[in-house]
Amino acid sequence: MQTYRIQHRTTYEYRYPVTISHHAAHLKPLTSHEQTCQSFRLSMTPDSSDLVERRDYFGNTTHLFSIQRAHQTLEVESRSHVEVAAQAANLAEIATPCGEIRQAMADPSRTDLLDAKQFLYTTELTPTLPELQAFGQRFLSDEQPVGSALAAMLQAFREEFEFDPEATEISTPVLEVLEKRRGVCQDFAQLMIAALKSCGIAACYASGYILTNPPPGQERLIGADASHAWLSVHIPGHGWIDLDPTNNLVCSDQHIRVAYGRDYDDVSMLSGAVTGGGEQDIKVEVTVHPVEI
Repeated sequence: MQTYRIQHRTTYEYRYPVTISHHAAHLKPLTSHEQTCQSFRLSMTPDSSDLVERRDYFGNTTHLFSIQRAHQTLEVESRSHVEVAAQAANLAEIATPCGEIRQAMADPSRTDLLDAKQFLYTTELTPTLPELQAFGQRFLSDEQPVGSALAAMLQAFREEFEFDPEATEISTPVLEVLEKRRGVCQDFAQLMIAALKSCGIAACYASGYILTNPPPGQERLIGADASHAWLSVHIPGHGWIDLDPTNNLVCSDQHIRVAYGRDYDDVSMLSGAVTGGGEQDIKVEVTVHPVEI
């Protein structure tokens, strides 16, 4: 089990005053069989008098708030204390053939898979396209055990794709990511989801944090980390398994889970609409600090 303290600060600097703004935040880590959010505090400057917490369709905690006075700077900060007990699944032990999974997901009598089947449907950010299906079929042939297929898919992201923060934007289509073989964690997660769905295997998007370690002999830098994205794939008989294509990992206790959805749009950590403001600069600072037990 790992325990973490997480500080996440987002600062918006607007060119002109914002007269009113409305925001939604997915910042509170989940509490599940894999982890426990022991404490959470959300604050903003200017302060909001109408902060509301609710649970969304996917079971994530969402905070809604408005700033109803003029401001040119907005700072939103969350602080969390989380215990993570998740253990990495052993993909080598999952021998279900990919074709058998496809048949199960397409079988209308499998009512036990209804929750998973909703993650087969396409979204704007995770479409089903011939090129994506072809990429997925490299690994997910009918006879191939799904565990080794997923391991090979993760390895392909390590060997064939380059992490490049300058290569993409939030709106970059996954087909372009596939063609250029460059992007960031969000791109790789959505590309793998789209490829899996194109091949009849359910997968969803995960957002949260991952522990990063400083170089040997150096202290952990405050605000040097970032939020992270990966995916979860559903295997009948085994449930949901989280995979990190950016790092070629089966997720375990180094990943802190905040929200799950169909794609980035469902679980954006901070979004909203403003009146006024003009151009804006955004600065995000995240610190994931392991706590010694």
